[in-house]
Amino acid sequence: MDPPYGISASIINGILRIRYSLVVVSTRVLVTGGSGFIGIHLVKMLHSRGYRVLNLDVQAPIDGRHLDLWVNCSILNLEIMQGLVADFSPEAIIHLAAVTTQNAKNINEFEVNLLGTENLIKVANELCDFQKFIFASTQYVNTPGLSLSSTEQPSKPYGFYGESKVLGELMLKSKLIKPNWTIIRPTTIWGPWHSILIDGLWKQIANGRYFHPANDRAVKCYGYVENTAWQIVRLLELSQDETACKVFYLGDENLLQSNWVGLFVSKLNGKEMREIPKFLLFVLSEFGEWLGKFGIKFPIYRSRYRNLLTTNPSPIDDTLKLLGPSPIGLEAAVEETCVWLKQFYSTRMRVS
Repeated sequence: MDPPYGISASIINGILRIRYSLVVVSTRVLVTGGSGFIGIHLVKMLHSRGYRVLNLDVQAPIDGRHLDLWVNCSILNLEIMQGLVADFSPEAIIHLAAVTTQNAKNINEFEVNLLGTENLIKVANELCDFQKFIFASTQYVNTPGLSLSSTEQPSKPYGFYGESKVLGELMLKSKLIKPNWTIIRPTTIWGPWHSILIDGLWKQIANGRYFHPANDRAVKCYGYVENTAWQIVRLLELSQDETACKVFYLGDENLLQSNWVGLFVSKLNGKEMREIPKFLLFVLSEFGEWLGKFGIKFPIYRSRYRNLLTTNPSPIDDTLKLLGPSPIGLEAAVEETCVWLKQFYSTRMRVS
């Protein structure tokens, strides 16, 4: 449906951005993993809106303007973290720090997700003015392809990463003294600085080497990272009655995978998306799996093949009903990302 009175979507998005950038607050917010993909966008948004931010991360932020908000600290080091957090005395915690690999061989590779989360809960329980604990879980607490109609208790996590987040959710519910937790489950979040897409899908598209599965009808939930940061800030600002002890999937909308990929093909190289029969794609994925045994990387492999063909919508209706529509529309978000990507690839080529 067209916007009323002929107002374009881009103008509406601009108004929304201005509106949400004018809020000035002084709430102290601790962000763990603030140098990660979602974290760098969240810290930027919090800082621009007047929040006092402390970013605990073992990596420095990409944006040098936020170096003064960062402290090099592992959440596995309880004693050091206790001192830093006590000095900062946050009123809210947004816990993003995590190991997110899907290639782990056992649960022990997720010490940050388990012991780190336990340490952070211990620290939170010692705070006096502590009001909110937002815990970043994942959509992979459920295996892709399961039919989900609500944010019910996870039943079948996907891989050891999903299992670690299920355990983290249970830990939060049972060990946090104040019932002020909110669990967020990001879906397929994308945008500038997404390292996997930069050297994966987007690179293949930009080089004209990408082929999409023919007759693809897979539906997935996608979220532009700036919208995701906005959703987290909105959850932070809403009352406890609206957010406490609740689970929210984060994303913009459920849509056809082919529509999302097709927009990037069009914007990055100005061509229509080329398709490949699914059987041939399967053969190539098995070949890629075989090459992987010898340490040779190939664009398509078994798990990537399954991911491409699996429909995986998320129950985000409650999120959108509470928070409202995302401020940046899909086409504007793709345009912004492609402009950034072209600059990124060009700079990297000059440096190399």
